[in-house]
Amino acid sequence: MDLNFSTADEEYRQRLRTWLKENVGGGGSANAVMKKAEEDSGSAKDPLAGARAWPRKLHDAGYVGLPWPKEYGGQDASFTEQVICAEEMARVRTPPLINTIGLSIIGPTLVQHGTEEQKKRFLPRILRADDLWCQGFSEPEAGSDLASLRCRAEIDAEGFVVNGQKVWTSLAFLSDWMFLLVRTDPDAPKREGISYLLLDMKTPGVSVRPLRNAAGGQHFNEVFLDDVRIPRENLVGELNGGWPIARSSLDHERSGLSGVIALEETLGRLWRMAGQLKRGAKDALEDPSTRRALAQHWIEIEGLRHLGYRTLSDQIAGKPPGAGSSVGKLFASELRQEMTRTALRIEGPLGPVAKRSPHVVDRGRWHAAYFDALAHSIGGGTSEIMRNVIAEKVLGLPRSQDD
Repeated sequence: MDLNFSTADEEYRQRLRTWLKENVGGGGSANAVMKKAEEDSGSAKDPLAGARAWPRKLHDAGYVGLPWPKEYGGQDASFTEQVICAEEMARVRTPPLINTIGLSIIGPTLVQHGTEEQKKRFLPRILRADDLWCQGFSEPEAGSDLASLRCRAEIDAEGFVVNGQKVWTSLAFLSDWMFLLVRTDPDAPKREGISYLLLDMKTPGVSVRPLRNAAGGQHFNEVFLDDVRIPRENLVGELNGGWPIARSSLDHERSGLSGVIALEETLGRLWRMAGQLKRGAKDALEDPSTRRALAQHWIEIEGLRHLGYRTLSDQIAGKPPGAGSSVGKLFASELRQEMTRTALRIEGPLGPVAKRSPHVVDRGRWHAAYFDALAHSIGGGTSEIMRNVIAEKVLGLPRSQDD
């Protein structure tokens, strides 16, 4: 495994850094782009105008949809260029993309499994954030055991009539489209009777209800589907062939190295906080247990980075994302949680102090980050599912007979 980037890759990195310097700070900054889009649109016309403006600017510059074919608006970029782009954007902390689910999950899935009509119809609109997407996989009785889903589609001459419920659906209240799994053959073994469909969220019979968090915020939702009609052309892949497509969708979600950079940034903030917070007359950073914890986090981040490079090497060699992405997802989720626990231990009794208190540490960042990190054990596949994948694909352990 060669850990060195080529001369051409480093030239690409420098061009990207120059563009980011000009467009993530100063007069052409991302915030300025989003603010102008909001003003031009007016919130009543499009309350998401600002959020859509930044991915459009990235797309116009050639930094969105890098691996996608050019005929659908992509860049046909190499794997190393994709990694460099993710690393550099994470390093300068570009604004989050509101169409991340479309870009990272359904877009690559359609490139791999979609019909020509589906690619031409959906991919350009995903790239420019014209359509926002959500994922309809989990159900009240089918989360960790996704193959047990009960949302059912009856087939008629026009397509599918869907009834059921999806839950923990991120950003469903903002989304234009959903990609979802439905059971189309209830008599088949549970992994063989599932189909992969695309749903216009404005279709009659779709109801979205928020799942409020402890602070009253809305990110997750539950979605109810009552006699919802989906045309036949919105089937991805073969009828009853949705399970392997769903697995590839989750592999796309879990692959990539940008999360390593985000963890590096988190560690840097954690280190600075420990150097500024006093424990008596000394900095918290002088405490041996604090230094050991920070050093351990650094070691784990480096391990995660090299795992990412190994996965990248496999992809360059033509191998699809596999168990390595599950290992990385599991490790990163738990590392993120442990780092926030370290932060709260360093803060001690000041950790739960309210954000507006004059005694709050680091603007209450770590208190919020702790609760946010807990969701990473669920989103994109639970940690239990990741362990099952690792047990099956890495350790060679047998699959349960009732699967």
